[in-house]
Amino acid sequence: MSKYNDTQHVYLYMDDSGKISISEDYSIFAGIVFYDKAQKSEFANKYRSIRNAIKCNYCRHNKGECIVNCPEIKGIMLNKRDRRRIIALSKKFTTFGTIIYNKALHADIVRRKQSKGRFTEYAQKRIVKATIKHLISRRIIDPNKDVFLHINIDEMPTKSNGYYNLKESIYEELKNGIRNYNYGYYFNPILYGNLNVEVTYRDSKFDVSIQMADIIANTIRKNLIFNNNWNLAFDYLTKILKIDVILRLPD
Repeated sequence: MSKYNDTQHVYLYMDDSGKISISEDYSIFAGIVFYDKAQKSEFANKYRSIRNAIKCNYCRHNKGECIVNCPEIKGIMLNKRDRRRIIALSKKFTTFGTIIYNKALHADIVRRKQSKGRFTEYAQKRIVKATIKHLISRRIIDPNKDVFLHINIDEMPTKSNGYYNLKESIYEELKNGIRNYNYGYYFNPILYGNLNVEVTYRDSKFDVSIQMADIIANTIRKNLIFNNNWNLAFDYLTKILKIDVILRLPD
């Protein structure tokens, strides 16, 4: 592998909103991606500035009783004004999201824990691949050079009845390509240099990028539930996301 400084680094942060369940219509994975440390630092500084300005709105303590132990600001608790402010920040960066329409999934996927885990990994892999393809198309990364893909996910490790785990599965598809023997399809690789994939599960309380991923995912799901209309949802997605994948039916 080439020297570390020659390697292209991609930092992807992802969280979910909703679960694959018979009692819920939508399951969302969404987040934000950075392609260098300077961009990641720029986002963190701007997000912290907003968070510091609004955090007292969500504190349980009265003014003068602050114990300097501020709660994590979750998407589910945001008022409209603060949500708009944070989403406006997200639009200055590259954001992504995938929607799973639970009611269109096979019953076996929705009811069996291992199958849910496997489909969850499939959905995550789909959006990761779409994000990398987007960065290639925008000439942000060169597919012929080495890539180190840092995937950071809110703490939600899943069990799978598939052969690969998420890290191996993403590597296999991006670097070697995938053959679907059931349907006779072959998906070509999209990265041709050396590829290193790192998957890390993080505590959102201590990671501002995971916090943003949570807010983006929650905002998408909230909009879906409110409108309950795919066309309206798609129009909204194109306004806040650079990359989207909609899974109405399992591929």
